[in-house]
Amino acid sequence: MDNVLDMSIVEELLSFADDGDPELLVDLIQMFLEDGPSKVRSITEGLEEGDFEKVERAAHSLKGTSGNLGAKFLQDSCEAMQLASRNQEMENVRTLTPQIVTNYHDAELALQKLLNSYTS
Repeated sequence: MDNVLDMSIVEELLSFADDGDPELLVDLIQMFLEDGPSKVRSITEGLEEGDFEKVERAAHSLKGTSGNLGAKFLQDSCEAMQLASRNQEMENVRTLTPQIVTNYHDAELALQKLLNSYTS
């Protein structure tokens, strides 16, 4: 999990709760898992449609939520995607899309595992 998630960010989120209750972290993970697939889909659809604005918006949103949870590789690839789509660099957008799909999948698995450790 450490290679996918920056656990110092997870620990910081946990430190916000005075009583050690992981509610904030659990809520953020659940929102990521619910909203993430639609953001990834918007990126792939935007690529297919040549809609750079759609790609940029989805990458920006996914960058923020992944960064909040310490999914550093996903955050970095989304930041690169945001810049490539803003500059309408189609070849870079094509190259980055499968990276985002893979990095999202890795983050999703790591966050689901983390969520299970707090909810089971």
